[in-house]
Amino acid sequence: MAEMKVGHPVHTLPGEYVVDSYIMGERLGPQATVRALQKGEGPEYDVLVATYPRSGTARVVEIAWLLMNNIDVQKAKDVPQGGRHMFLDLCAPDFKSIFGKPLPSGKIPLAKTHLPYHTMEKHAKRDTKIIVGFRNPKDNIVSIYHFYRSNRDLGCFKGSFSEFFQLVKDKHLFFGDVFDYNVGWWNIRDRPNTMYVNYEDLTEDPVREVRRMAQFLGKEVSDEDVANIIQWTSFGNMATEKSTNYEGIKHIIDFEISPYMRKGKVGDWRNYFNNEQSEFIDEQYEKTCMPVGLKFRYDL
Repeated sequence: MAEMKVGHPVHTLPGEYVVDSYIMGERLGPQATVRALQKGEGPEYDVLVATYPRSGTARVVEIAWLLMNNIDVQKAKDVPQGGRHMFLDLCAPDFKSIFGKPLPSGKIPLAKTHLPYHTMEKHAKRDTKIIVGFRNPKDNIVSIYHFYRSNRDLGCFKGSFSEFFQLVKDKHLFFGDVFDYNVGWWNIRDRPNTMYVNYEDLTEDPVREVRRMAQFLGKEVSDEDVANIIQWTSFGNMATEKSTNYEGIKHIIDFEISPYMRKGKVGDWRNYFNNEQSEFIDEQYEKTCMPVGLKFRYDL
């Protein structure tokens, strides 16, 4: 593989830089913060949610938070999701503030990151619980395409999906190649206190997946608890609730182009991929995921 370089003929991120052989942007994760995390620095936390962007992160975080906070739906309604967990990537390098706002000192209950495993390796060696969220790469790529289009911090990509797909082929997406990312976190599956949640499984059988997460987090839940969690974290509810639909960052994301909570469907990739693009992803899947037993479902 050629050495990763800043800049691409199709699209370059604002403040783009290279770290660990993938690209980032200063507005996605200040380089000094990413370097600090790479060295194992940063706050202590009880639970870390690690996901590639646009793979159902908000839903996994919300379920985890509810399970860790006695299913307090009222507080989830009153306090925006961003104020109920720590997004490590966006913190100041000293981890005392985020966007200039002070962060609480001491151990953090719930944190999240989009950074690849090889950047967060020292953090993964901590004795904490890690929940890794996966989504099938085809739907994930479509969602990232719309995120690039609407997000000012990503430079509001103006091109077509076919043009965007060249970034995929050249592994020039933020946070690295989606396959490299997923395989990286999958390779710690034998690590104690690690679990995996698939977007498609959560969509197909939320009762089962919420109960799996509850067991992993050591929380006992009643049927009513599970029902309340599923209702609150349904796509329709999270898309309309101001505390979960990220309306507070409309100055960054143009909701007229694509809202933060866009569609939430499994199989939407069929409306975008041509045969050549689909075959390319299938080839990457066979080459990177199949040898290590990582499986995805592209439809339900």
